[in-house]
Amino acid sequence: MRANILVVEDDDINFLVIQKILSSSYIVERCVSGYDCIKFCEAKIPDVILMDVEMPGLNGLETCKALKNKESTKDIPVIFVTSHHEDNEQTMCWQAGGSDFVIKPVNALTLQHRVDAQVKLQSQYAKLKSMAFIDGLTQVYNRHYLTSELEKRLSYAKRNGTAFSLFMADIDRFKKYNDFYGHLKGDECLKQVAQLIETNHSRGEDAVVRYGGEEFVCIMPQVDKHGLETLTSKLKQRIENASIPHDGSPFGRITLSIGGVYSNVVSDANDQKWLQVADEQLYISKESGRNCVTIKEL
Repeated sequence: MRANILVVEDDDINFLVIQKILSSSYIVERCVSGYDCIKFCEAKIPDVILMDVEMPGLNGLETCKALKNKESTKDIPVIFVTSHHEDNEQTMCWQAGGSDFVIKPVNALTLQHRVDAQVKLQSQYAKLKSMAFIDGLTQVYNRHYLTSELEKRLSYAKRNGTAFSLFMADIDRFKKYNDFYGHLKGDECLKQVAQLIETNHSRGEDAVVRYGGEEFVCIMPQVDKHGLETLTSKLKQRIENASIPHDGSPFGRITLSIGGVYSNVVSDANDQKWLQVADEQLYISKESGRNCVTIKEL
């Protein structure tokens, strides 16, 4: 799949020159102003931005600073395209958060190589970030991801006055499962349960996390009480229907205890508070005989 290069350039001739150089290797799109660039990146994240420094309204330096101050766009590499050769002008590009710069009139080979380098670096960064956030056994997100993302997502929901839900699920009597079937079989069970939880969530915004051992957390932006009840009920049934044998359980198969927490309009973005309440509901589910769901509003 070809990388996407966003060219922020108000001059038609300059854009056509850049497009001709890069279009054989990349998908090239255009914005004509800094404001358009920010709006574009809110909807679609390009792999690299080529940013003209001198533009009416919001100039390239100001636009880059605005992108670097936003969590969703701060990691997009920006290559400045500038007509200034002076050291102080180039220093301003670095200080604004630029990853590189090229001088006008652009040299085709130089531009191609510099874009190639940033695309390669971005690809490597994405792979490393993915590896850092993925649980090696189950291939769902790990606890590091939860620590990094949950508070950000809650803060976004609070700012926008939207709903949010979260649940914590624990495989019932998993120690007995490991003792009876062995740890290799236990690992296979964990992978199967993780896949079943992921299959239960088709929306890209949802994130399934292996919280630790046999515990999983699922975060669900814009899901209200009804949505949480529906999803946890479906998950409970999905696990039961899988009929994974468990001779150490009175149910004879793998089951989940689930504790959920929701807010129809988020007012508390404290991630530890959300996890604590979900954990409390999970404890109630376990005390109630396991294989059940307990939900509370926050």
